Amino acid sequence: MKPFIYLFFLLISCSVNAQFDRGANKISDGLAWGQFDGLAIMQTKQFRKDRVYIKDSHSFVQGSPYYDKTLKKSVVTFFDKVVPQEIYLRYNANTDELEMSSYQHDGQTDQMLLPDKDLKAKIGTETYKYLTYYNTIKKEELLNGYFITLIENSHYSLYLKKTKVFREAKLAKTSLERSFPARFEEKVQFYFKNKDNPLLPLKPNKSSLIKNFDKKTVKKILNKLPTSLGNQQFLKKFIEELNSSY
Repeated sequence: MKPFIYLFFLLISCSVNAQFDRGANKISDGLAWGQFDGLAIMQTKQFRKDRVYIKDSHSFVQGSPYYDKTLKKSVVTFFDKVVPQEIYLRYNANTDELEMSSYQHDGQTDQMLLPDKDLKAKIGTETYKYLTYYNTIKKEELLNGYFITLIENSHYSLYLKKTKVFREAKLAKTSLERSFPARFEEKVQFYFKNKDNPLLPLKPNKSSLIKNFDKKTVKKILNKLPTSLGNQQFLKKFIEELNSSY
C-alpha cells in the first residue's frame, strides 16, 4: 500500500491553472475553481451562456453558491484514517464540491477535495460523504454527489442534500409581469439508504413514507411520533424507530 500522505496529496492536488472547467469546457484564462461568489457564478453553465450580457452580474445576483462562505478547519478521513494535514473546507452547493484551503478565509480558493467514496469530511458539525443516489423515486438515473450524514445504520441511513440552484434573470415583458434578478435558490432534500443500495429521495410526509416502507410499520411509527417535530427531526425519529424494529 502506498504511503497515506502520498495518496492524500494525489487527491487534493487539483489546483486549476489550466483553462477548463469541471465539464471539460473551455473557460477564460486564469479562472480558477472556487473563486469568490461572482466568479463562482460565472462557472455555471447557465451563467456562461449570457456572460457577455451580464458580465458584471456578480454585483447584483441575489444569494450565494454557499450556505456558509467561510472555509472552516475540517477533519478529513480516508479509508477511516484521519488525514494529518491541517485542512480548511467549505461546501459549494451550486457545483456540489468541497473547496479547500490551507488557512481560514471567505475569499477565493483554487483547490478542491477530489470526490471519493472512501473519503469523508467533517466541516463544523456536518459530515459530508460522496454517495451514489437516484435522482427520483422512480430510479430513472444514477448520480453521485455530496450528502450530509444524519443517521448511519446497517439497515436504514438518512442523509441531507443542500443545493443552490442558479436561476437566470427574467425581465418583465409587460407592466402586468414581474422582473426577477439572477439569483441562487436554496433547495433542501432528504434521502435514505437501505443497506448498501443507492440513496432514494424521501419526503417528510405520510404518503412518501408509505411509498418507501411497509404501510403497517409506517402507521405504527407515526402514532408514536409527536406532531410538533420539524421536517429533519421528524425523519430522524422515524428512521431511528424503523431501525429499532430490527
